[in-house]
Amino acid sequence: MVSHESALDLWELSDVVPAAVHLTVPRFYRSRTKRSLAGVVIHTTSRKLAGDDVRRQHGIRLTSPERTLLDAAEDGTQPEQIERAIGQAFSRGWIDPARLRERAEQRGTRVANLIARTLAAAEATAQA
Repeated sequence: MVSHESALDLWELSDVVPAAVHLTVPRFYRSRTKRSLAGVVIHTTSRKLAGDDVRRQHGIRLTSPERTLLDAAEDGTQPEQIERAIGQAFSRGWIDPARLRERAEQRGTRVANLIARTLAAAEATAQA
């Protein structure tokens, strides 16, 4: 499925321009692929995909906005792009802040801090 920065682009979250098509496949699939594909970045995951982690947008199977934000943040997409994407997803009502914070904790301190700080700012702006 389409993921990471490519999914950010399809969801129209942030203004990131992916340099390649990012796809996520189960870890066992990667071992079957012996050659790399030009212009394609294959990400593997051993994290179980929850039922709502996969959606369709424009007829394309891709990661949900929440999963996309977490994957892109963990993979090193520029923090400014993640902040913009979270703000947009929050204002569109596409994410549950408590759930996103909880899931970010599973991705490490850097991701958890980025998500928490950005959500706090989005929530403060919404209350103003």
